[in-house]
Amino acid sequence: MKKFTLLVLSLVFVALAVSGCQQPAKRNAAGVLAPDEQMVNLYYLAGRLEMKTSLVTDRKIVLSGGGNNIAIFPKDNYIYFNDKYFGTLGKTKNKDGLIYVRSSLEEQIRKEIVKTTPAITPVIPKTIPKPTKKSWADGEGRIIVIDPGHGGKDPGAISPHGFYEKTVNLDVALQIAGILKDSGFRIIMTRSNDTFIELDERANIANRNNALLFISIHADSCATSGRNGFTVYVAKQAGSSARNLAEAIDRQMTGTGIKSHGTRQADYRVLKNTRCPAVLVEMGYLSNYWEAKQLKDKNMQRKLAVAITNGIINYVNRSKY
Repeated sequence: MKKFTLLVLSLVFVALAVSGCQQPAKRNAAGVLAPDEQMVNLYYLAGRLEMKTSLVTDRKIVLSGGGNNIAIFPKDNYIYFNDKYFGTLGKTKNKDGLIYVRSSLEEQIRKEIVKTTPAITPVIPKTIPKPTKKSWADGEGRIIVIDPGHGGKDPGAISPHGFYEKTVNLDVALQIAGILKDSGFRIIMTRSNDTFIELDERANIANRNNALLFISIHADSCATSGRNGFTVYVAKQAGSSARNLAEAIDRQMTGTGIKSHGTRQADYRVLKNTRCPAVLVEMGYLSNYWEAKQLKDKNMQRKLAVAITNGIINYVNRSKY
């Protein structure tokens, strides 16, 4: 009997020891995880801090913005703020190729940003100016076809926030059309609402109307959620006019704050089958949590519309048609 009692007590002690080693996550009275236990991915953290991920490797991640930079070393478990040691990183995890850190890190970094920010209130314009209206001489009244990608039964890419590419494309394209109309151009939209238009018909609209230019508006997506930036495409056999148009748009879009992947070639049907100079603009990645949030923002949409329009106008000013 004594041996049996000793065996039972031994098993109890072992069970208690094992449960003590597991160290369950700390929660408050309501069952909510403590701040140091809540995890967010680094792209979300960058968005919350209004920063960008300017470098991502296995050993080092750099967030930058507002004159500050944060260097995170996941494997070494420490952080540098503006090249000075900031402290330990704490709990991390890697899921689906994304690094997650404790959510309490945001508050610590914000406090440090406040310490280092001069007490000067920046003057931020409430509105983004439109391009100056001009007369385009022999180009005045020429038709530009604006093509909001996808639509209707074809939603395009879907963002982590749940909205569709077709909606963002249309919102920006309508603004581009409005600014160009104010500048003296005639505009034809391949679609002006949530309808589905076949790819070949989009190109045919430009060809039937002897369009001066064809501009297709899209947002990108990728299996790697960390990828970001805009790209301007032309057809593989595109002439110098299309390439010059793409480069003019690319130069203007770099001022929006979204990273440029430059001008690339791809035989999309809307480009290959259009007789006039044609470009397709991928404004950014909806698969990237932070960039998708930017593309949904009305101020960013306005910046993109103005940038693309200024690129078009700069191209027309330098071209002879």
